[in-house]
Amino acid sequence: MRTTRVRQGFGLLFGLAICLGLAGDLAYGIGFVLSETREQLKLDYTVEATDHGTDRVTVVFTLVDEGRLKPLDEVRLVIPAEKKNSDGSYWMDLTVALEMRPQPDGSRVGRIHLRRDWAARGEIHLDTHTLDGKLDPLTRLHHVIPLKETVTNAAKASRTSN
Repeated sequence: MRTTRVRQGFGLLFGLAICLGLAGDLAYGIGFVLSETREQLKLDYTVEATDHGTDRVTVVFTLVDEGRLKPLDEVRLVIPAEKKNSDGSYWMDLTVALEMRPQPDGSRVGRIHLRRDWAARGEIHLDTHTLDGKLDPLTRLHHVIPLKETVTNAAKASRTSN
């Protein structure tokens, strides 16, 4: 009799663990690209690129103020694939967190060195779960900063200086 109850208890615990595991796998947050401009979000940042003339560039991202997105969860470099998926979305060729190093003036700086063609397709994503001080743990917000113009201007400047 006692053995039967122990088996039933283990069976119940095992079933509960499976249910919780499945529910955990299905609980994903939703991510949204913000439509507000840099000015509307009160963001203060600069993006600079240096073309080294070797088909490689260094991108330097300086974040002075996180604005209405404070606190940011992460700053990422994202490089979407060249071809769209059948549903219009993109896979990512690369997504990497930028290490944002604090500076004496209070700003934070992240640097990455990569191929020029990848950098031209790249974007910097400012990721957060907070807008205007209101935390929503199930909704991830992204402010996207395209790098194409910055990388193109750096390549032009490199060609004219040589």
